[in-house]
Amino acid sequence: MAQPLKTSTEIAQGGLAGFAIGDALGHPIRDMTFEDICARFEKGGCLDLAVSRKTNLALFTDATQMTLFTAEGLIWADREANGREINYTAYVFYAYQLWLYTQTRELAGDEYAWLLKDNPKNLNPRLLRAKGLYRPRNTNDINIKALQAAREMGYGRLSKRYNDNDDNGALKRILPAGIYFNFDTPTAFRAGADFASITHGGYGATLAAGCYAAAVAELAKGATVDSAVKRAIKLLQKYENHEPVSDKLLDAINLLADRTVKPRAAVEMLGEGHTAAEALAIAFFCALNHSQSYENAVLLAANHGGASEVTAALTGGLLGTAYGINAIPSRWYKKLQYKPLIDDLGADLGECTVIEYD
Repeated sequence: MAQPLKTSTEIAQGGLAGFAIGDALGHPIRDMTFEDICARFEKGGCLDLAVSRKTNLALFTDATQMTLFTAEGLIWADREANGREINYTAYVFYAYQLWLYTQTRELAGDEYAWLLKDNPKNLNPRLLRAKGLYRPRNTNDINIKALQAAREMGYGRLSKRYNDNDDNGALKRILPAGIYFNFDTPTAFRAGADFASITHGGYGATLAAGCYAAAVAELAKGATVDSAVKRAIKLLQKYENHEPVSDKLLDAINLLADRTVKPRAAVEMLGEGHTAAEALAIAFFCALNHSQSYENAVLLAANHGGASEVTAALTGGLLGTAYGINAIPSRWYKKLQYKPLIDDLGADLGECTVIEYD
């Protein structure tokens, strides 16, 4: 059965908020074993958002930072396009240069100085005004180095690979591509893969990113979690060199069907989530295992030994998109760092997103 119809704003806000909360939930327990998590928090693991003593807010990592910049790049491109064809990847790359500036106080080269000096038409500098985003939070050095090396628009694309980076650093910023390009799932896949290729040239990273964007696109259109995942995997398998990703995703599907394996053990069997393929497999497994409960899904995705913030964020982004902002637990959302900013960005992304329901 398809999901209830929602407005594009509810979908975009739900996806962004769901992603950010999963990120914030997993951040304090990253790379801790489940036993250590239970010893630090409670018997069942980390079951609530940990908040900063200084702000009393739950802090997210660079996964959410870069996801917000991806959304901003798409919003900027949409306003610039005004009905004509445009290179969306270039605008997302520009947005990533601005993220690079928040982390290093530098751009890759003088050729991008106009991004800061000229306040380009249709670019809202709200993310640059959010000083908390300037603080490195588990920053992915691979993203930093790749963006620093991208002189004279020398960034990667799916058809032009500059490196073999294959970690989860590209996958964890792709959610807005699926929401924005939901009108055509193959387009969403290609956009996700292209955006990932800006910094990551490994097939595992780029194809996992495309697959995630495709699943998000299907969910935005009202598909069930099960059908969204199946359609995304089917599309993935049309690409050359898909096997390292698709094999891992099929492992997740098989574990889901094996009732002799408990969900937490299944997550551990899928890996730590440091590679893009592992992270996506864990996210798909958790979203499918608890397809009717955002809360249970992200708790399962977070409470394991590995990249907890990435796997929980990806899972939260899937179910946040599927059910919309009203399905996000309010007790968590009200604790989230930069909630008004995420609301505002989600509203703008929703405004320029056309949802075409199946």
